[in-house]
Amino acid sequence: MKTPEEYFVENVNLPSEEKQASGYTDAEAAFMDKYMGIGGKSSFDNIQRVDPRSDVALPGFGSAPQDYSGEGSSADFEEKLRDEDEVQLVSFVVGDREYGLPIMVIQEVVRKVPVTLLPAAPRYMQGIINLRGRVTPVLDLRHLLHDGKGVSDKFVVVCKHKGLQIGLAISAVRTMYRAEKKELVWGVESEIGVASDFLLGLYKYGEKLVSILSVDRLVEQILKSEGEGNA
Repeated sequence: MKTPEEYFVENVNLPSEEKQASGYTDAEAAFMDKYMGIGGKSSFDNIQRVDPRSDVALPGFGSAPQDYSGEGSSADFEEKLRDEDEVQLVSFVVGDREYGLPIMVIQEVVRKVPVTLLPAAPRYMQGIINLRGRVTPVLDLRHLLHDGKGVSDKFVVVCKHKGLQIGLAISAVRTMYRAEKKELVWGVESEIGVASDFLLGLYKYGEKLVSILSVDRLVEQILKSEGEGNA
């Protein structure tokens, strides 16, 4: 059986080193306006730029044929996913629970690095990093999904959607699954009560249940306008 690292080598492409010629995306600008206020872009430019691949990158997590260095998964990605005969999932541990993400939304997995705190950010956001010039808020999934309970985070899963790159703090990468359509359950609100707002579906593997996170909904939560309420 291949290790998660070997699967990443084959299936995940690291983003380009170059900053996009167009500067910040609309989603990045919206994030900085919301959480960093006036002068947010200048403040972000002053945050030390990091590239965890050059020093503490998780060994084996490297380049591959696919390229997700643009806007990320398409707007109708999740709808199309439901029609796939097989979905390849990367699973990881948050708290004491196993979660998964479709491999095509993952840009890279790196060891955790220090973040810059954002005073106006909600509790579930650890802070922000300047990841090779891209605005990258890091979400604390333990607080978002488990009220802060569980093992401390050691890695960050970097995803990109709707023009915003986000990091999901996790304690460990667990394994890879090739989930067949008959093993996947979509629309799980009635089946699970833990933070179902951020779940896309469930993978039923024998007696095991793996909760599939929705990057789309996580990004929407980050960019949600004031007054829309909390999930």
